Amino acid sequence: MKFIVFHGSPRKNQNSDTLVDYFIRGLKLGGDKEIKHFYTNELNIKPCQGCLTCATSADHSCAIKDDMVEVYSAYKKANTIVFATPMYWGYMTAQLKTVFDRMEALAWEGFGNKTFVVIITYRHHCESTIAFFERIAPFFNIKLFIITCRTYNEDEQKDIPISMCQDQLEEAYRLGIELGKIEKEKD
Repeated sequence: MKFIVFHGSPRKNQNSDTLVDYFIRGLKLGGDKEIKHFYTNELNIKPCQGCLTCATSADHSCAIKDDMVEVYSAYKKANTIVFATPMYWGYMTAQLKTVFDRMEALAWEGFGNKTFVVIITYRHHCESTIAFFERIAPFFNIKLFIITCRTYNEDEQKDIPISMCQDQLEEAYRLGIELGKIEKEKD
């Protein structure tokens, strides 16, 4: 498995998913890709309990056995991870944050040396989520790409349809093409 997409929005096929669709269209221009989608709102994942079993066990496995077992397996096989999320109160959704918290088990072994594509849609603020990814990327040797799309017109105080955000849709598409070419060269 080469690509994983974590859909952080509890609402399917909305703004962040639309940007992912454009990214995947570009990606597939370089040929078919193996892509695994995780809709975080549909996963049965308990929050991290802070027990540190992942830190102390020989295989660094999490003590909780739920849908994260499949996530861990897919993540370790993937080269590129896409995180797509709207901002709720200026941060990634709780569903996606729960997945991230449980990735503590991978932080000991298997988390790094990946490419991350972070796709963010927001109305007012996205800086805290961007800062999170920018902070962890160097530590884990992550190649990081971030696409942000503001879907709100502050002057008119109304939402902007994602279809009107052509620059960001094109940016997602072009990034997909670029990463698809890189992946094809590795094969």
